[in-house]
Amino acid sequence: MKNATLAQPASSLLQKALNRLRELFLGTPEARYLAAMKKKLAAGAKHSTLGPLIRDEAYTRGKAEDWAKRMIDYGLKEDHLCVEFGCGSLWAAEPIVRFLQPGRYIGLDLTDEFYEYGRQRLGDLLREKQVRLAVIGEAKLREVAALQPDFLFSRKVLPHVAEDALQRYLANVASLMTPKTIAVLDNTPMFTEDGKITGRRHSVEAMQKLLPPGYVIEQSRYAAILRRTA
Repeated sequence: MKNATLAQPASSLLQKALNRLRELFLGTPEARYLAAMKKKLAAGAKHSTLGPLIRDEAYTRGKAEDWAKRMIDYGLKEDHLCVEFGCGSLWAAEPIVRFLQPGRYIGLDLTDEFYEYGRQRLGDLLREKQVRLAVIGEAKLREVAALQPDFLFSRKVLPHVAEDALQRYLANVASLMTPKTIAVLDNTPMFTEDGKITGRRHSVEAMQKLLPPGYVIEQSRYAAILRRTA
């Protein structure tokens, strides 16, 4: 039994060491994702939500409207200070920005290149609604956290977060929250043809183990709901 209890910590330490070596030689998972996406967009590839050319604009707009309605069902109000973590090219943001009062939306992403496409498309709306956009970084996270957001959402991000980046993603999201903040993390499952769920990239059980103390995460049908309890 003694050897069994020692095996898990050793395995965990080994995995962390391997992750550090991978990042040293290949870059962080976030950096690898950015490089891959920038290469695709530069080559003119169409994405579902990123860049100037998307695969199906009517479909994407419909999905964005559906998402906005769900956010309202989860508790988003017009006067809430709402942060989008991973705002991309602002397709999911557009109906939410229209819903919110001016100055109440903040969009964050790994690079300004993604949201600049949205700024070009929605310039008048963003000015009218006094939208704030910024690149994710330690100083910016502290600045936004000091504003005490009421609501946070992360659309089409979690399914792309690698295993070795999951704890960092959760820690960054958690750092923006106060006990009043509702955080909705898109965790849309895969479905079979008859509507049965086949699985998700990350389970709430796995995410709960990686969260800092004082946070709880629960799975709804479409999203993982993160709350700060202390």
